[in-house]
Parts: sequence; structure tokens; C-alpha cells
Amino acid sequence: MPNHERNETTPHPTPRFDALVTEAGRIAIGLGHSHTGAEHLMLALLRDPDAVPTQILAEMADPAQIDKRLLDLVTSPTYHENRHTDRPRS
Repeated sequence: MPNHERNETTPHPTPRFDALVTEAGRIAIGLGHSHTGAEHLMLALLRDPDAVPTQILAEMADPAQIDKRLLDLVTSPTYHENRHTDRPRS
């Protein structure tokens, strides 16, 4: 289980969240990526049909189609060229 710093203002992660982060890391490794990013978290989330966000998303779109499109993107030759993980959000 990941070691999360906790205090009165930081909510503690749920077991599902910890499992999601772990699965995102496994997905990244399986794809040969040296980082875990939002795209890997999204793939992990899409693959958890019991997760509330996935259930809501499934009402609007097919999670399997989104998974396929995202997987196509992160395995494309231009993925690493267009990734901006070093740039902080402003």
C-alpha cells in the first residue's frame, strides 16, 4: 500500500484509489513507459467497471471504445514526442 502523508486537511485514499494507482503503474510498465501519467490512470479507471466514474461514463459512452482510442494514442509513434509531462500546469 502506498505511503500517503496524512493530516487533518488531507483526506485519506480509499483502497480502490490505491488499487487504481497500482494498476496504472502496471499498465505503464506493460506499455514500456518509464512514467505513470493521467493516461495510465484513465486506462486503469476505464477497466474498473465497479468504479463510480466508470459507471457514469458508461451512461454516456462505451468505456471499451475510449480505452481502445486511448491505448491507440499512447502506443502511437508520436506519443512520446507530444507528451508534456515536464511542463507544470498553469
